[in-house]
Parts: sequence; C-alpha cells; structure tokens
Amino acid sequence: MFIAILGIGAVAFNAALMLSDRAPGASRRIGGGIIARLSERLDAGGRPAQLANDPRLPTSDTLVHIGVWGVAMLFVGLAVWSWRGLAVGAAIVFACSAVIEIGQDRYTNTRTFELGDIVANGIGVALGTAVAAGSYLLWSGVAQLFGGGRPVT
Repeated sequence: MFIAILGIGAVAFNAALMLSDRAPGASRRIGGGIIARLSERLDAGGRPAQLANDPRLPTSDTLVHIGVWGVAMLFVGLAVWSWRGLAVGAAIVFACSAVIEIGQDRYTNTRTFELGDIVANGIGVALGTAVAAGSYLLWSGVAQLFGGGRPVT
C-alpha cells in the first residue's frame, strides 16, 4: 500500500512540477530549493538567455524528464506487482506524462509543448518499467531458489 501511495504521489509530484509556474509559491514551500531549481531548469526552454550561465543547472531538461518519469513508473510498477499491471501502468503513466506536457502550453505562462520532452518522458517510463521488470524477475528467482515469497504473476 505504501508503494502505491508513492506511485500516485510521484505522478502528482511530476504534474505539480511540470505545471509549477501556476503556483510557484506553493511549489517552493512544499519542495524547497530543489523544486525551485527543477522548475527553473524546466523553464529554461522558454527563456534560455536568462539561464544559460547558471552552473547549477544541466544543459538540457531531458535528464530531468527521464528521471522524474522513470521514478514515477518504478513506484507504479512496484505497486502493481504483476506483469499485466506493469504494462497497463506504463501505458497510463506515459499517457499522463503526455497530457501534462501538452497541457503546459495551455495552463502555464512560462512553459511550452516540446515533442522532445514527450520522447524523454517515454524513455523515463521505459527505464522505470525495465527496472520494475528486473525487480520482478529477481524476486521470482529468489522466491524459487529459497521456496518462499510471492512470485510475480
């Protein structure tokens, strides 16, 4: 149950992060400096001249997209703990990431839709799915080896 809450929380966190310019004060109060820096990195696409010389920020937000959606998918994959659930969860998480990315044009003032961000989201979801699948296989192997535990179905 805890991992399920983490999975839902991760998707909600990502939505808040990607749409954070609508409530920047709340985002910064909840997440502190890291939210502010991530938000600035995500905004960089819309105002690169202001942020180009900030050494704290990576040169592209691609890694941010891959990381946040990969972690979200990993939590969802560990929560559902079935092969079918993993496939359905991956499709849902990717769809959520695409809807949020497309919605940035409409619901934020500083962010724009970028197809490359959806591709990065997909890579993150795929990596999170792969890590969850590896966890399933590892758990099933250990369960068979030692005769205990619940195999992944």
